[in-house]
Amino acid sequence: MAIMFVRAQVLSRGAGRSIVSAAAYRHRARMMDEQAGTSFSYRGGAYELVHEELALPDQMPAWLRTAIDGRSVAGASEVLWNALDAFEKRADAQLARELIIALPEELTRAENIALVREFVRDNLTAKGMVVDWVYHDKEGNPHA
Repeated sequence: MAIMFVRAQVLSRGAGRSIVSAAAYRHRARMMDEQAGTSFSYRGGAYELVHEELALPDQMPAWLRTAIDGRSVAGASEVLWNALDAFEKRADAQLARELIIALPEELTRAENIALVREFVRDNLTAKGMVVDWVYHDKEGNPHA
């Protein structure tokens, strides 16, 4: 039986958390936080990463499209979050919203990916939001 679980939180500079570190963790990658001059590596959990995607709204800034063109998803994520972090100047800036959503074990990985894509499209990118999402599956705990 599927377990329903959703956790929503704001990622803010005031809480002392790096938005680039959060992206590196999600993507199980190594990323450089250009503002802090710190590198973060979470490659050890790469086996948990099933899928990664950067979903973009129809109306997105040309500079972003140019900046991410030709990059891997994790590379595009690193560019996006560093640009956002550089743009936001306030010490208490709210940099992103993070959702963690449990996915049904009863569905295949392809079905779960389609489910998340539909949710992202209908609820987020349709409203002009950029969505950096990943699908992890560790020991029967599929989540996006």
